[in-house]
Amino acid sequence: MKREKISISPSEWEVIEVLWEQSPLSASEIFEMLKDKTTWNNRTVRSFLDRLEQKKAVAKEKKHGVNVYIPLLKRKQCLRKESRSFLERFFSGNPVSMMSHFIEKEDLSNEQIEKLQELLETKHNKDK
Repeated sequence: MKREKISISPSEWEVIEVLWEQSPLSASEIFEMLKDKTTWNNRTVRSFLDRLEQKKAVAKEKKHGVNVYIPLLKRKQCLRKESRSFLERFFSGNPVSMMSHFIEKEDLSNEQIEKLQELLETKHNKDK
């Protein structure tokens, strides 16, 4: 059976990112970890958690009488899907166009350029 593709909004991503760093957590604990980064209130965080639970991206369980949440999806899975979606939407699925865009438009340090060269060389050697 093919797994349904889950789409996570940017706000939901912020919430699940907290759970990938540390879980299980209650909605209140997640709110505390996000309150300096967002203008959300506790109810907003709970709404995002409800949505993520409906999408089967997180699970809710009782721990000491409190609902806590754990991620059901791995960050790597979601990152791969979101990266592919971004690549398709903005660069017609062409990774060379995307990389060219960022290399030409961004100021890169010598260290970043060396890292990119190293990644390309590793990929080149791996595919031989």
